[in-house]
Amino acid sequence: MILISFFGIVSSTFLAIWHLFLHWLGIFAAPIEEPEMFWIIIPIWINWFFTEFFQEKHGTGFGNAISNGAIAILASVDWARYMYRLFADGIIRLAFGVFVKFFVAAAVFVYGVYVIILGIKTKKIVFFIGKIRWVTYILLMVTPVIYNVIRLDVQTLMAVILFFPLYYWIIEIFDMIAPEPNVYRESPKS
Repeated sequence: MILISFFGIVSSTFLAIWHLFLHWLGIFAAPIEEPEMFWIIIPIWINWFFTEFFQEKHGTGFGNAISNGAIAILASVDWARYMYRLFADGIIRLAFGVFVKFFVAAAVFVYGVYVIILGIKTKKIVFFIGKIRWVTYILLMVTPVIYNVIRLDVQTLMAVILFFPLYYWIIEIFDMIAPEPNVYRESPKS
């Protein structure tokens, strides 16, 4: 009886984690449901790729962090623009959920400004909080919520938090096995 209960708990836990994982993958696939999202998602992905593999392969610099803060600002402005358009067109009304989304957009805007200020002041914490991998993850996870494709609920928050290490380490492993870009070999040492 105890063994059956144990396997029931283990299988239920596994299924819950599996469903969270599928939900997490669905967040990445969300632009397929709302193609207008591609206008911000594609620049985020392109910026991430070039910054991750051609600028930050050996670490984040102050200039990189400042640029990454600017990307967060641009995305948050796009989110506010999108929500304002829906509000102005009468598609959404100013309810609690919309207020939360505007608050998230404002918080990401402030985060971007904060990263830029820390980069300008050459504060070492910017090497951590201004890393493109963090900025991109935040933007990729929040954009589908803002665009009303993914609900902002406990399941989404759990999936985003639980699988961030997977996202981080997949990119880290790819970064380690990817060949050194010529840009590093050809750049003069300062």
